[in-house]
Amino acid sequence: MNHRITRAGVALLALAALALSACSAPTEAAPEPSSATDAWPRTVTLDDRTVTIDETPQRVVALSTETGDIALELIGHERVAAVSHGSITDGAGNQIAEAELVDTALPAGTNPDPEQILALDPDLVLMTSRHEGEQDAANVLSKAGVPALIFDSSDFESIDAVMAAVETIGSALGAESTASDIVSSLTKQQEHVLDAIADDPINSTVLLLMSRGGRQFVQSASSTMSTLVEQAGGTVIGASDGAVPAGPESIVAANPDVIIVEDFQGAGLSPFSELLESGALADVPAIADDATVTVSASIASGTSGTRTVEGLEAIASILHPDAEL
Repeated sequence: MNHRITRAGVALLALAALALSACSAPTEAAPEPSSATDAWPRTVTLDDRTVTIDETPQRVVALSTETGDIALELIGHERVAAVSHGSITDGAGNQIAEAELVDTALPAGTNPDPEQILALDPDLVLMTSRHEGEQDAANVLSKAGVPALIFDSSDFESIDAVMAAVETIGSALGAESTASDIVSSLTKQQEHVLDAIADDPINSTVLLLMSRGGRQFVQSASSTMSTLVEQAGGTVIGASDGAVPAGPESIVAANPDVIIVEDFQGAGLSPFSELLESGALADVPAIADDATVTVSASIASGTSGTRTVEGLEAIASILHPDAEL
């Protein structure tokens, strides 16, 4: 019985009863990549969970765009068995060329199919848990003995958080050296931006808008773009614990100096044309002073990954137009 057949058998038992007794035949160890610095098996800690990985992963399945993009940046497509649809979507994925070389792109959705995942014979699953369906899939994977690193959305909301995720995934993949190089580069880029604006204190208030499904929203106070605005010295206003509908009344009440619109998949300002052209907003400083701008979601969102530092630079240049960035 080979490794693939054993995994498939385990998958069927996991799906039928969500409880199984381990049964696996010895397998020939895959060669470790030159970047691995520690012996296998190894234990990786994420938040309050520990995951043991027996050997260098050769069939990585990434269920979220952000985890898939980081894995592809660390090891390329050869050891990645599947990525999410977002990783091959313009305006969402940031490693599209590599992602398109991966054999399987899983369909978009909030309810991953455990049977489909296990049929890919993964030896490591990377995911971001946002919904109940993803939690259910994680439980099945755990019962099937498949190691899974389950990130939270907050693990990608800031540059520092992204760097921590890169290090964690790098350790899980045996790609510590590459992860260290990426983190070093991000640290230098971040420090360059912060040094450039350090002597330019501002008191600009900023309203952040986004569009989904034909509806306009004020971004959450915990969004990636919110954290970048605060890091760049601006003050985010009008935001709450989650995204809320945007309308003339809420914008007038916020009275922002600057409005930053998330450019989602190249749509730019077009989803907001009617809203921002409302006569009720004529006296809002951001409208009166023509201080309404866009920043691409590809560099300033929960899926911008290692490009998030580019988002910081873009926002800093908006709030500090005279800074040498």
